[in-house]
Amino acid sequence: MIEERKYIYSIIKNPQPFDLTQGNSFRLPEIVSGINNREIIFIPHRDIAAAVSNIHLINFDKLDKKKLTRFISEHEQVNADLMKKHEVIPMRFGMIAESREEIRNILAKAYIQFKTELERTAGKAEFVVQVFWNEKNMLEKMVRENAEIQELKKETELKGKILGLSAKMKLGKRVFEALESCRKEYTKDVLGYLVNYFPNFTNGKLLDLAIIGAYESGKEMIMNHSFLIGKTEESALEFQLNKLTEKYQDKLKFKYIGPMAPYSFATINLGVGNFDLVDNARKTLGLGESATFPEIKGAYYKLAAEYHPDKHEYKKDQVILEEAEKKMKEIVTANEVLTVYCKNCFSTPPLEEQPYSFKKEDVEDSVNIKHY
Repeated sequence: MIEERKYIYSIIKNPQPFDLTQGNSFRLPEIVSGINNREIIFIPHRDIAAAVSNIHLINFDKLDKKKLTRFISEHEQVNADLMKKHEVIPMRFGMIAESREEIRNILAKAYIQFKTELERTAGKAEFVVQVFWNEKNMLEKMVRENAEIQELKKETELKGKILGLSAKMKLGKRVFEALESCRKEYTKDVLGYLVNYFPNFTNGKLLDLAIIGAYESGKEMIMNHSFLIGKTEESALEFQLNKLTEKYQDKLKFKYIGPMAPYSFATINLGVGNFDLVDNARKTLGLGESATFPEIKGAYYKLAAEYHPDKHEYKKDQVILEEAEKKMKEIVTANEVLTVYCKNCFSTPPLEEQPYSFKKEDVEDSVNIKHY
């Protein structure tokens, strides 16, 4: 009998004692079924596990919108249910493996990535903040209050249909520019306010805006940003959005979606193996082919002190500031990767005097189950 393909929903911390699973699949009573009502099972590797279900061969690109919407919703629901009791790294919709063995290979190859992301997002969830305005009302307001647009409007009306064609084009262009400038200003102000309280954000990368109810009748979305915040901080987000609502009154409308699994923050690249990840991290921190845990931390703190954006705020050159921020993110990620490597890939916790090898054979061997 040919084994059905496996649909992958997410990666979680393995809640089962390792000596009980020993590489076998297991089930969780709180998660029963997924896409097409197929049973959810968990395939482990060390202390992580993939949430999967059997699936027949499906070309998702050829599904009609109704069925695709249902599948996406079922995918998201599995991860939403898992989040209630577990740390979750969601996989992109439509990820399918040929067999259990392929899934185990994926878990082994990207083990350090999965562990790094699970630790980085532990206790946190994604909340999507969306901002809407009524474009028609904003246009009318601009025409009333913008002197340049009023002059162009009068010029268009005076010159008639033919002679006023150029003036109409000029008016349309100016209105568009003014509207876009206003949109950017609102977005900048709102985002600038929110990052003071919730600094970890990115542009929204939701599966399907229609599914999660992002559409607002008669209004246009001008901002869609995702924030990674503590699962218990939802009331704090509500409080700040209420303050923004009071500030902008009838100009802007705010809503948020969440808590959700961190879809926009899970940066898993299955093309990068454990060694490549560790090797890049140690090079970023300027380390050789081995280092003790204190040496890793020392290298991190030294580079962080040099490249932290606060050190460059006084500089007017935006390019320099952006480069410093980019470099700082690389340094932070490198420290997270090497910390996970030292803490999780050896039989003992990190010891100050123990040198950790970054050679390929040692990195790959350390991920092997026999060291767990």
